[in-house]
Amino acid sequence: MRLIIPTLQRLCMGLALIGTAGTASARTAPPNLHFIVDTSGSMRELPQVVNSGHAEFFNITTNGCENPRLDAYLVSHGWDPSTVYPVPDEGTGLGSDTGHPNLFRDNKFYGYMYWADSSDPSYQWNSKEEACQSQVPLWDTSRSADYNRCLSCLNTKGYYKLPEAVGRDTAPLTSLDFIFWGRHLNFNPPKYVTVKAELKKAFKDLQGKRVGFSVFAPNIAPFSTMVQRQQPNCDQTADASAFDTYRASYISSVDGLTFTTGTPLAKALLNAGYYFTSGDDVYQTTFGFGSNYSYPFSFKNDPLTSQSRSVCWTCQTSAIILISDGEPSSDSVSSSFAAALRTRNQGPVYCPDSQPCASGTTAATRDMGANATNVLDDNPNYYLDDVAKLLNNQDLQLATPSLVGDFDTSGQQSLKVYTVGFGINSNLFKNTAAVGGGLSFSADGGASLQQAIQSIVSDVEEHSASCVIP
Repeated sequence: MRLIIPTLQRLCMGLALIGTAGTASARTAPPNLHFIVDTSGSMRELPQVVNSGHAEFFNITTNGCENPRLDAYLVSHGWDPSTVYPVPDEGTGLGSDTGHPNLFRDNKFYGYMYWADSSDPSYQWNSKEEACQSQVPLWDTSRSADYNRCLSCLNTKGYYKLPEAVGRDTAPLTSLDFIFWGRHLNFNPPKYVTVKAELKKAFKDLQGKRVGFSVFAPNIAPFSTMVQRQQPNCDQTADASAFDTYRASYISSVDGLTFTTGTPLAKALLNAGYYFTSGDDVYQTTFGFGSNYSYPFSFKNDPLTSQSRSVCWTCQTSAIILISDGEPSSDSVSSSFAAALRTRNQGPVYCPDSQPCASGTTAATRDMGANATNVLDDNPNYYLDDVAKLLNNQDLQLATPSLVGDFDTSGQQSLKVYTVGFGINSNLFKNTAAVGGGLSFSADGGASLQQAIQSIVSDVEEHSASCVIP
């Protein structure tokens, strides 16, 4: 029902306006959707590895194949070891995206994290017998019980960890002592596989929207990369199928993503917000960031007279959809930038005391010595929610006079910020969406990630229903 209601709302509103104005030319402005996609190295992990805690993940795996997180997922999602599961990325059929049939091979066996972020990962063993014999010492004599347990685990659950194997939280993260059946990995794939597959599906199905996306970049400025700017152009949106022209290109861009970066959440959101401003003066002067922000050229908006500008109409709903699997890293900001941000926000943004974002430092550290409060989420990396509040509450499109060509900048053009925690239930993400005017979701696999994206698109459509244009 939720997907139907926004359509009915828009239809009824459109008919009402037609009756009032006496013309059939009015239509609902298509919403702006901009995805920020996490391309950090942790996206190579299984969804059950929380905050890159590989050692913990190994430690909670006992008796060969008793891992509470893996087992809960297998039970809740209906694992059947006798079922041959399809590869998790069968492709969209658009352009060059014909799928990846070797993600993963049903009759092969893989060592932990050896898949890296490949769409055609190498397997390590041809059979469960080969895998178990290679990793269980003295498998045919004194440790025959471990060998038989290995075979049983791979047969029933699709994974096995050698009892004495210990994981690492620093490179190299690979281990041959934690074995996965390709069938299990097709059922429960690493996060990068699922995110790419579901984002491609979303781009395949989106109609009547303007869409763009950016990704994290290596830990050097500007910390994120613009992959696709908002398309289609403003003057193309009367045709609901206009995005068809760009669809294959977007899908190809997603298919080519690599996952090697850190997690600069606030900085990536800040860059996306900059793209939705009318010009440098908004961040530089109005918000007081001055030289404390880098103004990356790839995120600079096109001229307001251009049909390729980031915002088309004064009432258009624009939204950021942030998909990430982890807490921020390499995301701290300077004290001068933090001061300007908090001045514009009229104070710091903290998670509720009952759901702290982070812990480990003092209030004065995060508050830069001013108005320190007794909170638990003081950490200089945790400014994602501060940035979200700024972008949701402030006018990002400014011009004098307000009418520039066919674009009226009067009123407030701001951003709604939505978050999806993949493999993580993050208080920071929840608070970011709360102060950013959006919604927050958690996902543990392809179906829940797909549902989260659909729910967000539906919510944005609801907000867009009131924006009717000629």
